[in-house]
Amino acid sequence: MDLDVDLDISDEDYVIERAKSSLKTDSYEAKAWMITAKTLYPNNFGVQFEAYCIEKNAGHVKEAAKCFSDLIGKFHEKPELWKEIESITTALRAESDNNDTETQFLCEMFKHISTDVQHTLLLLTANHCEDTMEHCRLLLLLLQRFPIAITSYGSRLVDTLISAEKHSHNGSYPLNSYRKLLVCDLLPLLANEFSVKLDLSSKLLYKILNKSIEFYLCSMGFLGRVSQDEVKIENGWEKLFAVVEFLGKQLCWDPYLIAFNNSWSKEGYWQKILTFCQLKQSNIDEKQLVFCLLLFFLYCLDDYISSLTPESSPGQVQTAYVLVETFLDPTLPAPPIETKFKRRRSDADSLYPHISVEKPELKHIINNFFMSTSCWEFLLTSENLHREFTKLCSHLKIDVFLTGFIIDYMIYKGRYEDALPYLQKSNCSACFEQILLIIPLLPANNVGNISTTLIVGGGQRHLHFLPLTQLVVLQYCVKLLLRCVTENMQKHNYNELAIGHALVLTQLDWPQEEEFIPPLMEKIKLHGSFHYPLFQNYIINVDILEELTFLWTNQGGQITLEIIPHLGQRRIGTRGADKGAKEEIKQAIRRQVARSNEKLDELLVKFITHERSQILQVLM
Repeated sequence: MDLDVDLDISDEDYVIERAKSSLKTDSYEAKAWMITAKTLYPNNFGVQFEAYCIEKNAGHVKEAAKCFSDLIGKFHEKPELWKEIESITTALRAESDNNDTETQFLCEMFKHISTDVQHTLLLLTANHCEDTMEHCRLLLLLLQRFPIAITSYGSRLVDTLISAEKHSHNGSYPLNSYRKLLVCDLLPLLANEFSVKLDLSSKLLYKILNKSIEFYLCSMGFLGRVSQDEVKIENGWEKLFAVVEFLGKQLCWDPYLIAFNNSWSKEGYWQKILTFCQLKQSNIDEKQLVFCLLLFFLYCLDDYISSLTPESSPGQVQTAYVLVETFLDPTLPAPPIETKFKRRRSDADSLYPHISVEKPELKHIINNFFMSTSCWEFLLTSENLHREFTKLCSHLKIDVFLTGFIIDYMIYKGRYEDALPYLQKSNCSACFEQILLIIPLLPANNVGNISTTLIVGGGQRHLHFLPLTQLVVLQYCVKLLLRCVTENMQKHNYNELAIGHALVLTQLDWPQEEEFIPPLMEKIKLHGSFHYPLFQNYIINVDILEELTFLWTNQGGQITLEIIPHLGQRRIGTRGADKGAKEEIKQAIRRQVARSNEKLDELLVKFITHERSQILQVLM
């Protein structure tokens, strides 16, 4: 046999070289040489490690596992072995999503190592690691593989993660890597072990609870947008409730309020809260009640806000909604009411507005709004609850997220003055400025239809979830502006510009707004003239044109109608008017009638955006 072996080496190395050389031609001969080497030199790391490498390279899982067990028992301080240990722990963490051949081999080999050696390997690796994050991941891997170790290392790992987060460069950011490991990996693992009792103080447990809530709220967008490179947490609420249940048990909370099973419902949980308070009365743990109420409130509120602004899927446009007060017309019959707020107290019905339900999805929105409102009012019933709730909201930095709901709540209660601090200072000109900001944002891909429910009869307040479609939002804005113009009109004896603006604005929602026309025509008739330089640009409604033409005739009162700018100061009526000017007015009216089929939404958008200064003149 041709031996290509250097004879000027140690006996141990000679045997290893013979084994490696034989491996090329005869695996059985190579194995015999390695058995001989291992037997002759049991305490030689080189021999034992080469034996492991030969078995590993040959793909012999069980044999490699046995060799590795011998190595880690005797030589765990050797650098070469540490590289292999690191490869194994890396493979274990990547086991579920890695098809690499070596990774699969190492994971399979690990399974054939005795549990004692597995435990030792993971613990040694964790303690040997100088990087804190890597240390925590390895310790977590140990707990995942050996739940029995949770008693010894569970509390220690929680402490380590809390401390590491505090001293990390981005520790103040809720979605930092240490917090994620604690909340998404460690706490659920601990929660699965029903008998686990953490050796942690109540103060630290509340700190962990706050951190967990903050993490999940942030991941679900409560505290601002989550960057694209951060993985969105699926089923965030379900996971948060599981963490609250686990930590609640650690804090010895009453299990009645923290049992979130698969079949629980919002209505059922709300009844739980009421029953809990009735049974406990003066013995209520206010901290538990505030945490449970806050989470339930935010859960309902998240559903409410998500329903108002649904995400559109590719190729499909979803309609969003916003709560607004409708416009009342006492001369019309009151609408049928499908939904009212189910109150806990016997308040007078007149204090609460009706909320209309036009589409099936609105029922879901309204139910979530009412449930959020119930929680909100309950949290305000007690001074202690309110104080704790305010403190917790401040700590979690969710005040900004609550703003939209608080505005809706104030609108619902009719407390408009209380809503103003959350909005810009409200007056007619400020309202118009907001409309100017809204117009460019109208959804071009979701035109929708004019609504017939923005004006309701009866004398009771009525709320409406306004679909955020192009036409309906424009319609609502125009209605608001019309009422701002007519309200300011009352401050002047006669304001022709305001009357002209009002005539333009009534056109979009005709004939629902025709009630404005008779008083405007009466003002014009009493004054005897009407001067509106924008007439030819924007007034095209046939009924309005007929009313003005009638006032211009002998039968209507012979008012002076100044609607053609180039006629200058010549006020043209019927009596004594030169026939040329009179004919021009007739032709102008005919031209306006001919335009009556133009798109009114485009006309009103042009009016609002192009005539800003003219409109502001009558609103100041």
